[in-house]
Amino acid sequence: MNKDIVFYLMTGVGLLIAIAAITNWEWYFKQRRAQTMIKLMGRNGARIFYAVLGLFFTVFGYLVLSGKIAVDSIF
Repeated sequence: MNKDIVFYLMTGVGLLIAIAAITNWEWYFKQRRAQTMIKLMGRNGARIFYAVLGLFFTVFGYLVLSGKIAVDSIF
């Protein structure tokens, strides 16, 4: 598999997670994994957690794709 595809997917999924958390999409927070985080942190805590996680994935994917971080040793 081409490594660029992995990081494009990571960036896209990160954006989806961040947007779902910021806009409070109901369908996203009804998922079983999100329900676990809601039980642990409450709804707003889970939203903050997922927003930070999504932004991390997005920024990391962007930095790898732009060449600012080299990850050749992973592949």
